[in-house]
Amino acid sequence: MPQRYSLTARLFHWGMAAIIIPVWMIGFSAGRLLPRGPSPLKGELLSIHKEIASTVIILVVLRMAWRATHRPPALPESIPEEQQIAARVLQGCLYLLMLSTPLTGWLMASAYGAPVQMLWTVHLPALIQKTPLLAPALGVLHQFSAWILGVLIAGHILAALMHRLSRRDQVMDMML
Repeated sequence: MPQRYSLTARLFHWGMAAIIIPVWMIGFSAGRLLPRGPSPLKGELLSIHKEIASTVIILVVLRMAWRATHRPPALPESIPEEQQIAARVLQGCLYLLMLSTPLTGWLMASAYGAPVQMLWTVHLPALIQKTPLLAPALGVLHQFSAWILGVLIAGHILAALMHRLSRRDQVMDMML
């Protein structure tokens, strides 16, 4: 029987995925699928995006604190060492991007002078003063980190499926 993450770790994992993936899709829809320029639908989607995405920072910090005090299960010895190293590096990149993506969004909103609320209840303070010249650069940084995060999440899902369907090893069981 493969070693598995604890129930708490799995709840964090699935809870974060249940928030990050839809928030990413809402941001993508508002930024790329809708016509350029302001619209009531785009404004509503971006509002929902910010309200929910702001919780990711707290979840990632809690997850990182948990991870700092709890070792993950070891990968099977059948996984080559370079792939184990790559898995650890990519997991570190996922954590970094799960933290930096919402932070750059919060910085961007602050630079535009836009309010950021968390779950329609908590008003978050501006991280920087309104700086219209800096806001577009922060927007590019936010979008860039979101795209990389999206690619890494998709790769993470595909790698788990590859382990299950192609290699038929127990790595996906460890993840769930």
